[in-house]
Amino acid sequence: MQNQIHLWAFLQGIGFFPTGWKHERARPEGVFHMDYYTRVAQLAEQGRFDAIVFGDQLQSRGAGGRAPERLAMPTLDPVTLLTAMAAVTKHIGLVATVSTTYNTAEMLAERFGTMERITGGRSGWNIVTTAHPDTAPNFGETELPPKDARYRNAVEVVARACELWAEMDREGPQLPQGRPVLVQAGQSPDGRDFAARTAEAIFCPAATIQAGVDFRTDLRSRVAGVGRSPDGVRIMPGLSCVLGGTEEEARAEHTAILDLADDALAIEYLSESLCCDLTGFDPLDQIPVDEILAKTLLPQGDVARSIVPGAEKGTPLGEFAANFMRHPRGHNVFIGTPEQMADMMIEWRDAGACDGFTLQPSYMPGGLEDFVGQVVPILQARGRLRTDYPGATLRETLGLPAREAVTA
Repeated sequence: MQNQIHLWAFLQGIGFFPTGWKHERARPEGVFHMDYYTRVAQLAEQGRFDAIVFGDQLQSRGAGGRAPERLAMPTLDPVTLLTAMAAVTKHIGLVATVSTTYNTAEMLAERFGTMERITGGRSGWNIVTTAHPDTAPNFGETELPPKDARYRNAVEVVARACELWAEMDREGPQLPQGRPVLVQAGQSPDGRDFAARTAEAIFCPAATIQAGVDFRTDLRSRVAGVGRSPDGVRIMPGLSCVLGGTEEEARAEHTAILDLADDALAIEYLSESLCCDLTGFDPLDQIPVDEILAKTLLPQGDVARSIVPGAEKGTPLGEFAANFMRHPRGHNVFIGTPEQMADMMIEWRDAGACDGFTLQPSYMPGGLEDFVGQVVPILQARGRLRTDYPGATLRETLGLPAREAVTA
């Protein structure tokens, strides 16, 4: 199959949009029950996805004495949950996000070694260094280590974990894949360098096809620069979608999803994103730039680039928050018919903007049901998506070599 489109599914929580949990086809009450995860895991496998990805959250949502009232952001331990989902599936990969900053190599090797054996070689590790500043107090620290220090530590932790998996292999029985598939999602120069040396699959935002081409070109160059084959790395930008029988129906559905938010929900989402409590400000007032920059827990320069343009235009806080919520986390949001979405995905793949996509359904499980039922058959009919799995392990599904050395 030429230019096969790889598909990953980011299925954590209630969907891509902060308002998704309020949709009539959403099932937010299911996220703490195994029946729900059985359904979505089997649905993703029916759609011949390579893997399911879950994130992790080490910080407290109640930091600063305020817990979100309108945001639905449930988080369960990804390793435990994905291992349970392995019992109700046969082929789909299971990728868990776990931090190198707050876990030792020995802990990680044991956890993923167990997951690798229990899943029959379908495990993957999304390697993160932890960036949320509210995490540190949960581990008895006042602040996170500096970014460069976190990445230096990550290199050491990953290399040591790989040594431990090699020891497990030698002692037997062998791990089905030799080790979990290594995944990374860093966007900074440090993150890209780390990904080039380590990752076999990379999750990234790419709002446009040109952004995808630029990112993939840059990463393939970095991978080659450290002596690895660029063809041994899969670039998987995030993609959400709102589908309809016509473009007009899709646009109306997108608007309806966004309209499920009131000013308070939008401002809560902005507060969460900026690490600064804005719930006490009047939505009709101007963006409180000085207060945000003084109180945010994130780098001030990054926050300023996000809010200053809106403030200079005189955009009220509530309107700014509502606009901010329209494209959560900077990913591509496709709005149109299933045929148009299939066309878009093929265009991106053929242009070298990606090796596939990490689907983030707009709401769960309805958004995943729509994609699997409406878009997947079109891609399969056009010969761009597998109709069956090529083997038993995630590496086989991705077309990756069984074992590849990590360049420290």
